[in-house]
Amino acid sequence: MRNSDVPMMTLRRAVEWCGGIDALGDALNTTAESLERWLSGEEEVPTQVFLQAVGLILEASAAQPPGRSTPDSSDGGRRENRH
Repeated sequence: MRNSDVPMMTLRRAVEWCGGIDALGDALNTTAESLERWLSGEEEVPTQVFLQAVGLILEASAAQPPGRSTPDSSDGGRRENRH
Protein backbone atom coordinates (compact mmCIF):
# COMPACT_ATOMS: atom_id res chain seq x y z
CA MET A 1 0.00 0.00 0.00
CA ARG A 2 1.31 3.42 -0.92
CA ASN A 3 0.78 6.43 1.32
CA SER A 4 -1.12 8.04 -1.54
CA ASP A 5 -3.72 5.23 -1.29
CA VAL A 6 -4.56 5.97 2.35
CA PRO A 7 -6.98 8.89 1.75
CA MET A 8 -8.85 6.92 -0.92
CA MET A 9 -9.03 3.83 1.31
CA THR A 10 -10.23 6.01 4.18
CA LEU A 11 -13.06 7.36 2.03
CA ARG A 12 -14.04 3.82 1.06
CA ARG A 13 -14.23 2.83 4.70
CA ALA A 14 -16.22 5.99 5.51
CA VAL A 15 -18.71 5.09 2.75
CA GLU A 16 -19.24 1.73 4.51
CA TRP A 17 -19.64 3.30 7.95
CA CYS A 18 -22.03 5.99 6.70
CA GLY A 19 -24.16 3.65 4.61
CA GLY A 20 -23.37 4.90 1.12
CA ILE A 21 -21.90 7.67 -0.97
CA ASP A 22 -24.88 10.00 -0.60
CA ALA A 23 -24.84 9.71 3.20
CA LEU A 24 -21.09 10.33 3.30
CA GLY A 25 -21.50 13.31 0.99
CA ASP A 26 -24.06 14.75 3.40
CA ALA A 27 -21.76 14.13 6.37
CA LEU A 28 -18.79 15.75 4.60
CA ASN A 29 -20.86 18.50 3.01
CA THR A 30 -19.78 17.54 -0.50
CA THR A 31 -21.34 16.04 -3.59
CA ALA A 32 -21.54 12.37 -4.51
CA GLU A 33 -19.89 13.29 -7.81
CA SER A 34 -16.83 14.68 -6.02
CA LEU A 35 -16.66 11.61 -3.80
CA GLU A 36 -16.81 9.33 -6.84
CA ARG A 37 -13.89 11.19 -8.46
CA TRP A 38 -11.84 10.89 -5.27
CA LEU A 39 -12.77 7.22 -4.77
CA SER A 40 -11.80 6.35 -8.33
CA GLY A 41 -8.45 8.12 -8.02
CA GLU A 42 -9.41 10.54 -10.78
CA GLU A 43 -8.72 13.41 -8.36
CA GLU A 44 -6.69 13.60 -5.17
CA VAL A 45 -8.67 13.60 -1.94
CA PRO A 46 -8.43 17.08 -0.36
CA THR A 47 -6.67 17.00 3.00
CA GLN A 48 -9.63 18.54 4.82
CA VAL A 49 -12.01 15.91 3.42
CA PHE A 50 -9.59 13.15 4.39
CA LEU A 51 -9.36 14.47 7.96
CA GLN A 52 -13.15 14.76 8.23
CA ALA A 53 -13.52 11.17 6.98
CA VAL A 54 -11.01 9.96 9.59
CA GLY A 55 -13.02 11.76 12.26
CA LEU A 56 -16.26 10.13 11.09
CA ILE A 57 -14.70 6.68 11.19
CA LEU A 58 -13.27 7.27 14.66
CA GLU A 59 -16.62 8.50 15.97
CA ALA A 60 -18.51 5.58 14.42
CA SER A 61 -16.05 2.98 15.66
CA ALA A 62 -16.03 4.49 19.17
CA ALA A 63 -19.82 4.16 19.27
CA GLN A 64 -19.64 0.50 18.26
CA PRO A 65 -19.98 -2.05 21.08
CA PRO A 66 -16.64 -3.54 22.24
CA GLY A 67 -15.66 -6.84 20.68
CA ARG A 68 -17.47 -6.28 17.42
CA SER A 69 -15.23 -6.04 14.37
CA THR A 70 -15.88 -4.81 10.88
CA PRO A 71 -15.95 -7.45 8.12
CA ASP A 72 -12.65 -6.32 6.63
CA SER A 73 -10.81 -5.35 9.79
CA SER A 74 -7.07 -5.90 10.03
CA ASP A 75 -7.56 -9.35 11.57
CA GLY A 76 -9.41 -10.51 8.47
CA GLY A 77 -12.51 -11.26 10.52
CA ARG A 78 -10.75 -14.15 12.27
CA ARG A 79 -11.83 -15.06 15.77
CA GLU A 80 -9.10 -17.59 16.61
CA ASN A 81 -5.62 -16.69 17.84
CA ARG A 82 -2.89 -16.58 15.25
CA HIS A 83 0.46 -17.88 16.50
